[in-house]
Amino acid sequence: MKKSNLLILILALFCFGNSYGQGIKYTKNDTIKYLVKNELTRFISGTFWSGVEIPLKNKKSIYFSGIATYGSPQSDKQLIGYGAEFQFRNYLGKGDFSTNTPVYMATQFMFRRIDEYKLLHTPVFNTVNGIEQQIGELSKEEHRAFNVYYGGILIGTQVFVNQMFTIDINVGGGLRLAHIDGEKSFSKYKELVSLDYSGVVPRAGLIIGIVQH
Repeated sequence: MKKSNLLILILALFCFGNSYGQGIKYTKNDTIKYLVKNELTRFISGTFWSGVEIPLKNKKSIYFSGIATYGSPQSDKQLIGYGAEFQFRNYLGKGDFSTNTPVYMATQFMFRRIDEYKLLHTPVFNTVNGIEQQIGELSKEEHRAFNVYYGGILIGTQVFVNQMFTIDINVGGGLRLAHIDGEKSFSKYKELVSLDYSGVVPRAGLIIGIVQH
């Protein structure tokens, strides 16, 4: 799918979600001021991803989160970085229907700055009596830095538990663009799992939220 077509699809789905939501209550308890949230699955990859969701009115909210990267699941790499994410959520439903498991559609925009440090090992050989033997290795640290831009859509549900906390589950996808310092254009021909991959990517999240009344 061409990138221009993907952007049109994202815009169309957002407009659909915005037109479908017709007054659903954010929750059965109307005293919620905001929710403090943490994406638990991000900790596994060495990233602290935390934010706050603020209800605007019955069927909409905005969600701001900060991103701090401090590690990597790979032992030969160290990642350090920062970033931010913004979501505009529209909770779906018609009339005065209220629920403690609201479903939402959201547009999402994200920026990340990442510095990658990788330790490269080069073996050192010596030839004795015509036989080549490894006598050691040289280690060199390789550094590169890049920016990541992302825009996409999400659909998910938020389960309110005793009006004290929430379990927020969502899936979606979007367009990701990575620009490595020193390059003239966005990266190409990278694997999907690479941090500097550019192209269409899926997205899934598991977020725990604390309700503030």
